[in-house]
Amino acid sequence: MAEQRVERALRPEIQGLRGIAVASVVVFHIWPQALPGGYIGVDVFFVISGYLITGLLARMAGDGHISLIAFYSRRVRRLLPAALLALVATLAGTLLFLSKARWEETAIQVAASALYVQNWRLAMQAVDYLGAEAAASPVQHYWSLSIEEQFYIVWPLLMAATIWMARRFGQPARTGLFVALGLIFAGSLVASVLITRTDPAAAYFVTHTRLWELALGGLLALATRQGVPGLPLRPVMAVAGLGAIAISAFLFSASTPFPGAYALLPTFGTVLVIAAGDVRIGWFGGLNVPVLRYIGDRSYSIYLWHWPLITFYAVHHPVIGLTEGAGLIAVTLLVSHLSYRYVEQRYRQPRARLEWKPLTHGTAAVCLCVAASGGFGYFLSRQAVDTALIGTPNYPGPAALLSNAFVPDGVEPLPPLGQLGRDVPIVYRLKCHQDQDSTEPVGCKLGDPNGATTIVVAGDSHAAQWIPAVDKIARDRKWKLVTFTKAACPMSRVTVTDGGKPYPECAQWRENVIVEIRKLKPDVVITSQSSYGSIPQEAMIEGLRSVWNELGARIVTIRNTPYSKFDPGDCLAADPKKCVNPREDVERADIFVLAAAPMRVTVVDMNDGLCSKDSCPAMVGNIIVWRDSHHITASYALALAPYLAKAAGF
Repeated sequence: MAEQRVERALRPEIQGLRGIAVASVVVFHIWPQALPGGYIGVDVFFVISGYLITGLLARMAGDGHISLIAFYSRRVRRLLPAALLALVATLAGTLLFLSKARWEETAIQVAASALYVQNWRLAMQAVDYLGAEAAASPVQHYWSLSIEEQFYIVWPLLMAATIWMARRFGQPARTGLFVALGLIFAGSLVASVLITRTDPAAAYFVTHTRLWELALGGLLALATRQGVPGLPLRPVMAVAGLGAIAISAFLFSASTPFPGAYALLPTFGTVLVIAAGDVRIGWFGGLNVPVLRYIGDRSYSIYLWHWPLITFYAVHHPVIGLTEGAGLIAVTLLVSHLSYRYVEQRYRQPRARLEWKPLTHGTAAVCLCVAASGGFGYFLSRQAVDTALIGTPNYPGPAALLSNAFVPDGVEPLPPLGQLGRDVPIVYRLKCHQDQDSTEPVGCKLGDPNGATTIVVAGDSHAAQWIPAVDKIARDRKWKLVTFTKAACPMSRVTVTDGGKPYPECAQWRENVIVEIRKLKPDVVITSQSSYGSIPQEAMIEGLRSVWNELGARIVTIRNTPYSKFDPGDCLAADPKKCVNPREDVERADIFVLAAAPMRVTVVDMNDGLCSKDSCPAMVGNIIVWRDSHHITASYALALAPYLAKAAGF
């Protein structure tokens, strides 16, 4: 069969190129300062995959037809055993090495990775305000494998359909494939450039911004099979291609708009290297060298195992030095060699003539992995925080700071670490906290719906974090509470951006909310907001006053809360006594005091309920203060309710 001939004719220089690609990714993940653009190794892999798979399918078509069963069976044997083993091991490692605060999301991402939709999960989180705060998961690297697997599923169907249409219209199959791949290349490249410019976070992960890289490799496979003839030209091409890859790896960084147009440099560099073939002339020894071939042969296993090992190690050692990094590389190579020898190689070749058998076994294995991780994640998601414990002797919370209440030792924190990420205000679950795209003034009605007094909470997520406290105040006093909150959007007439891109939805939403608040004629409007350091102080002050003057109600502002320099869940799981921030380092300046000076606005400072005179611990009175680096937990906000009511004069 054509695929068997391809296996025997595996080109050593491509294995060497794979070795360079995976090495750049590993070095970037361990020492990002040393190789700030090492992430381009993934793009090199995309071009190689497009080249090899398109060439394989074209040769299968040349033998008569593309056998989809044979192709998919080979992909399952090649990819699934090692990938699923790494996922199961990573899920087990998560229970051993990561804090309970990260279990649920990791379980969800393991399921997404097993289904090869991890890139879409990460793209969704990239534009989700809560998800964007999450620490990197140990299976985050499966995003690129997901794109490749989606490519493997769709590509043979596309090629078979294209060949059929070409023959139907009397055109050469290769011509039809060139046209189809050319259109995919052009369309995806344009989408990549545009989306990278307007939504860079999501653009990094979504399939349609990367598809052109795979199509580029496919076009190369159709254009040439044996490299470019002509001895003088091939070394120049190889050196130029490797130079383009090296320049990208050393000069690109996290601030480079990527993929977009910048991805053309490493991908076309890869094309030049592949087209040049196995070049060994003079001083240029080429890529067909033992160490690169060794790494290239094991590149798939190296990619699978390196990231979870780094993630687990970095929980307690966030800064990886030279010795530690070398140790991680050594462990990665050892585990990868075992995976390559006893898993990849064992299942790579068919053991029977029934090509459908690996498909059924692979599907069953994926289902089992998804069921295990998904079931575990679902179990964790069903756990609820017992808010009735707040204020009891075991959980004094802010009373430990404000009333010198006794704090017993040996008490499990509230919320439990496994529920920390979900300890958010109810408005997130009710879907009335708006995301970045929405401009609708959707409000939640809380408190006492029949209350004669109406209060409103309006602002960004730092206003939303106070809703549990305000809701309790409203229920205790039988007041009606209406909330209007939106991600990264303050109640100030200023121009804000979202991740560096324009954010016109914020201004539209704000004006719509002002109209709704005026219709409600509330007695009190409560607001707070994050620090928007890129906006001049004078502009923010004027913007606040402009809004306050239009609301027609008493204004109560709550000073922005301090932030945490560390991930609270990971830190508390490791050593709670060390989870303390110096107050002077994490407390922000109070913009509300300056804005409220000439106006009848009540400014409330609750920071003494979160911090002592000198420090801001991650847990106070056995209640965790922060759910991420800059939002307080719903539990702690609820514990602050009586103190907020007193400070606001309610």
